Amino acid sequence: MYHLGAAHVVKKMLERLGLKRMLERLAAEHPRMKLPWIAIITGMIVSRFIKPCSKRRLNLEEWEKIYPGILETDAPPLKSFYRAMDVLWKHREDIEATLFDRCGQRDLFNQELDVVFYDLTTLHFESVNDEPKNGQLRRFGYSKIHRKDLTQVILGLLVDREGVPVGYQLFPGNTYEPHSLPAILEKLRTKHRVTRVVLVADRGIITKDNVGELHKAGMDFILGMRLWGMTQAWQAKVMEKSQYRRLNKDGSLLMREMKYQGDRLIVTWSQERADRDAFIREEIVKKIRERLDKKNPEPKQFVTHKGYRQFLKGLNEGTPKIDEEAIAAAGKRDGFFGVLTNVSEAVLRDEEIYDCYRDLWRVEDAFGEIKGPIQTRPMFHWVDSRIQSHVLLCLLAYYVEAILIRDFRKGKAAFTVGQWFRALNEIYAVPVDVRGTRAWVRNEIRGIAADGYELMRLKLPDRVLKIEKIRSDGSVGTQSF
Repeated sequence: MYHLGAAHVVKKMLERLGLKRMLERLAAEHPRMKLPWIAIITGMIVSRFIKPCSKRRLNLEEWEKIYPGILETDAPPLKSFYRAMDVLWKHREDIEATLFDRCGQRDLFNQELDVVFYDLTTLHFESVNDEPKNGQLRRFGYSKIHRKDLTQVILGLLVDREGVPVGYQLFPGNTYEPHSLPAILEKLRTKHRVTRVVLVADRGIITKDNVGELHKAGMDFILGMRLWGMTQAWQAKVMEKSQYRRLNKDGSLLMREMKYQGDRLIVTWSQERADRDAFIREEIVKKIRERLDKKNPEPKQFVTHKGYRQFLKGLNEGTPKIDEEAIAAAGKRDGFFGVLTNVSEAVLRDEEIYDCYRDLWRVEDAFGEIKGPIQTRPMFHWVDSRIQSHVLLCLLAYYVEAILIRDFRKGKAAFTVGQWFRALNEIYAVPVDVRGTRAWVRNEIRGIAADGYELMRLKLPDRVLKIEKIRSDGSVGTQSF
């Protein structure tokens, strides 16, 4: 049996979204390229939806498990995969521009994205080698999966209000997150010719310099605010709950707007967040007490843990003990959350600003898919250009998935895109040989698999896919019928 369902859907979506046309245009720029470039790129994208794996495994095992009518070529040599990736990377700007303008759906008169969401994540390698001679990207750094033993890169991703990617940038694995913002601003401003955009990002991005850069670029922003990095006077002002207005009847959600250095500071307090903050703090303090109760606790076990250090005193003297005053002060901060924006009240009210910020889940959702089902990591490439190309391939796959997710939501589907692809991976093409003829037939498509085809208005593959004549030498040729 050969994989058919998922491969058929992905190929049709590449055609519908104009990505196949884009690949054909790029291939035409290399008339002397003697390799099935479009088939290889398509195969590497298709594989992310069937069985994500290394290029070596795709070449040696998985390619031949896909129905031949999809990729229309036998597995090329492994070096052809790497050559294809190198060509893809040469055209990275063309590809990203195509994704940004939705293959022509967004033209020069419709360049306002209104709102884009920006965040960063880490992608690791099965490698501990970060020698500069091997490239600039693979570096040790702060790992979001707490794997300090592995090298990584940092992926900065921009998605629109529908969760569809509109831009990205790879940074060395030791990049300080706020330092990534100027590069993203430059890309939006010069490469994509964006006339106006509201950039939404979490508080890990905010620095005084970055706010200045956003103002300088004339770009609207909504940023999570580090409230407890402000002056004591401002912190006290933030905690004056009597100055807040209620957003619901029971007073469990409050909001206040203030002017802060020329921008709007919108602060909320919620009982739900306060309860969560208190629970997290109590768990941290509980662990500290357990360690302190041990005979002769080692001070260095607290030093490297920021969550522990904030509730301890005496570390410098080698006599760590609970700081009750710090615990009490933290309790007063429970439940508060701030957002800084330069968007005028005439454009978005405070509640709308807050709602925009809460939609940052869209980029987190994107990371979940990119690192989960599509399995962008771990990576097995060492050269910077191949690392970049691998990530670009995975983002092309995610672009297809994001459009499907968007359309499933609009269609109010009773199942997810992930569930659909699991059902599609049960649809096979089966060769049946009878009297010198080979008929390729598929098994029945029903249930979620069939419902997804209907929702996306895709034509089901024929029950009999093709018929081939088996020649005397064992080779086959397509026979019309």
